[in-house]
Amino acid sequence: MNYSKFNSIKTLLLAVIVIAGSGCEKFLDVNTDLDQPSESTPNFLLPPILGLTAVNCYEQGETTSYFAQHVATLSGASAVKDRWDYTQVTRVGLFRRHFFDVAGNAKNLIEAAQEEGAKNYEGVGHIMMVLTTQTATDLFGQMPYNEALQGNPSPAYNDQNVIYDGMLAEIDEAIKLLESSDETDRLLSANEDIIYYGNLASWIGFAHGIKARLLLHLTPNINQDYQAVLNEVDLALASWEDPSFPYIVGGTKWEKNLWGPTIDRPQWDYIDNILHNSAPTPYLVEQVMGYDPVLQVINDPRMPLMMKPGSLGEYLTIAPSEGKESIKNDEEYPDLYDTYYTSDDSPLPFMTKEELFFIKSEVAFKSGNSAVAYTAFVDGITEHMIRVGVDMADINTYLASAMVPSSSANLELSHIMSQKWLALYLQAEAWVDMRRYQYDSKVYVGLQKPQNLAFFWADNDDTEWIQRIAYDNQTEEIYNKPELERLGAFQNPEWLKVPLWWTGK
Repeated sequence: MNYSKFNSIKTLLLAVIVIAGSGCEKFLDVNTDLDQPSESTPNFLLPPILGLTAVNCYEQGETTSYFAQHVATLSGASAVKDRWDYTQVTRVGLFRRHFFDVAGNAKNLIEAAQEEGAKNYEGVGHIMMVLTTQTATDLFGQMPYNEALQGNPSPAYNDQNVIYDGMLAEIDEAIKLLESSDETDRLLSANEDIIYYGNLASWIGFAHGIKARLLLHLTPNINQDYQAVLNEVDLALASWEDPSFPYIVGGTKWEKNLWGPTIDRPQWDYIDNILHNSAPTPYLVEQVMGYDPVLQVINDPRMPLMMKPGSLGEYLTIAPSEGKESIKNDEEYPDLYDTYYTSDDSPLPFMTKEELFFIKSEVAFKSGNSAVAYTAFVDGITEHMIRVGVDMADINTYLASAMVPSSSANLELSHIMSQKWLALYLQAEAWVDMRRYQYDSKVYVGLQKPQNLAFFWADNDDTEWIQRIAYDNQTEEIYNKPELERLGAFQNPEWLKVPLWWTGK
């Protein structure tokens, strides 16, 4: 790691964060903040966008990993995480995190790059804009798009089909720009690009990966164009390098992964991770990873690398919303810190190679190509195990075990989706998949709806699951109330139950 380079990026990130904090009462979710500098060159705008995207990905995963049942709180009493209740929440920062932190700066980057004809920076700017838009709309559903970031305090909300059409067009434009970039463009090097160090082939691969994800979300409920998804996966894999934001050992609070055990909070409105007050769920440990809690038999070599056993040597679990047993001490539950994903210096991926393999496996399976599906399925497991730190001997033993179907003839959709869910541990994309399949117990075998939910959730209705998160009431209820009322979302907890467009519901 080039520490001087990283420190310069940290300084730029800090500057943008301070700027962002200075104008938080100026319609942050949709407007250009007049307190911000109106002009800058692309090389100064890209580093903070990358850093802020890492924060965004972390906070999205921190929110959704409880809905997706990767983890559950020890108390069982969190309003949002355990009871799916936003009625008393006064701030939903993820709404503004998208519009103000990432999208607003990406818009400035695109415009600055267009002004000077820097196709490389413009292409990267479009990629980051599509990524933040995709992750935001897949949390909230309808949101400002066509009128967003135009200075209008009350922009119209667009339906997701409009947003998806726009994102697909924009990612194509990004690819076109990067493919046509030449030596006349402004220099894009490791000093500006901490992700790929200026390698445009890697950025193009990432763009194809995002497009594959977008097209996947339309299947199987909007269309069944599986070949288009396969094509994008193959194009992505041809030049793939994980787009991961790096952190460093012994760094300051700005240089540490927010998932880490230090639990740094470099900005006042950043969300703390509460893994120290959480535990793995039975669905993760017992259903997907095959742990036998009675005999204490570990069947998945990833498990001891993704969590450390509790003080008594056991891998105790907690079902969502139930809380720990009163006779148990917190220390008896597994320690979720200091893993490949949750150390202070763990790189934070925006997307992973294993996700691509599982996308390929799913769409090949759905299109009837079981041989391709099985190969990609095994590749996805292998890639994730390597990331976690499993050695090849243990990987081969696992792949030959009863935990994995022995051939393409035995492969089921549930195998693919449960392994993908595991590979997306603590990542927001796992919750997208669960909603695409509407928490189907035939796809996610053993998944159970939490029982101790808020009053507006039906106790005995297993079809009623959380589908979206609430809009930020500090901005939207003040500046955009008519749009919330039009949607039926204004102070209406039933809005959380409305499936997103790509579910086909």
